[in-house]
Amino acid sequence: MAGRAQPFESRFQVARHPVCLVDSTLRDGEQNAGVVFATQEKVRIARLLAEVGVREIEVGTPCLCPEEREAITQISGLKLGPRVLAYCRANPADVRLAAACGVDAVVIWASFSGIPPSRFAEGVRGITANVEQAAAAAQDGGLPFIFAAEDASRTRTDVLLSAAVTARELGAERFRFCDTLSVLNPFTAFQRVQILLETADTDVEIHCHNDFGMATANALAGIRAGARYVTVSVNGLGERTGNPPLEEIVMALKHLESTDLGFATSRFREVSEYVARASSRAIPVWKAIVGDNVFAHESGIHADGVLKNPLTYEVFSPDEVGLTRQLVVGKHSGSRTIQHKFQEFGIDLTDVEADDILSRARQMAVELKRALFDKELMYIYQDFLRDNEARKAAEKVGVMDDEA
Repeated sequence: MAGRAQPFESRFQVARHPVCLVDSTLRDGEQNAGVVFATQEKVRIARLLAEVGVREIEVGTPCLCPEEREAITQISGLKLGPRVLAYCRANPADVRLAAACGVDAVVIWASFSGIPPSRFAEGVRGITANVEQAAAAAQDGGLPFIFAAEDASRTRTDVLLSAAVTARELGAERFRFCDTLSVLNPFTAFQRVQILLETADTDVEIHCHNDFGMATANALAGIRAGARYVTVSVNGLGERTGNPPLEEIVMALKHLESTDLGFATSRFREVSEYVARASSRAIPVWKAIVGDNVFAHESGIHADGVLKNPLTYEVFSPDEVGLTRQLVVGKHSGSRTIQHKFQEFGIDLTDVEADDILSRARQMAVELKRALFDKELMYIYQDFLRDNEARKAAEKVGVMDDEA
């Protein structure tokens, strides 16, 4: 087991794709309150995930309803490339439903937390027996299975380790460590995953939620501890506050850890937009990686720096994730931004002209409490030209009066 607990940097040098992202947009994402994907939307999302490079897709819960099974069956039949996973209770009937849908593997879940102390031993034995029966059903159906410990982060460590060892002995290919209630921080996430790896001799998948805004950080901490699998979802869509966003994990590994997982990142905005529309959950403009404001610059100092060298205020190029750079004119803009914007309109401004227009633009931005549209800038420019003509006319009249 020493190999699984190697330091993050050295471990990442031994394999081209050392981390597998398990996308759960179609399962955990649809569990976000009020989200429902139509079958054709589920199929389209699965296609998009396959096209950008996802290697495993958790497509749904077969026991949920006939419509869910139809969507799972359609996606399984497409043979898109990624492994198709179904989410099952520790119940043989659930596993058989998944097998009938043609999936490649099943996730068998059970929760060890919340068992009354007076019935703890009895409860653990009952859960273990259910997992054994479900595992047997998976093996009978020729399906690999992953064991998911719901609410693992609040489960007693000794019970959790015992469950991981039991799952491994039953043939589970990995153990999904679920921070269902988001009670971990990056430090405890690292510690818990490391303990699992050192003690249970099994691969670990870390499954985080974002109640305290640390889902991405916790997932990265789990990877650093040695987890080789991470549950993600597009836009972070998931139960309650969601899961680590696919786009954040991929780009963080690529640019912060020099680990390129080979994703077609230039399509991230496209995928995010589709999932946002299908889920009726808008992408916040400040959303990391794919939000409109990631490459929007208003501050005069920032805009000037980006115009001189984009790397001054951008870690990576906007086209890397399917976005474009925006120089926004507002209260905090500088004259360099004004000159650049008007060059886009085919108009070259002098420094004096740019300063005059900037003053007018700032005043309008304060009055409107927002940045200005290009059309509004042109209105300001037209007012500026009229005022200049009026000033020149007044000066001419003044000269004529003096001469008279």
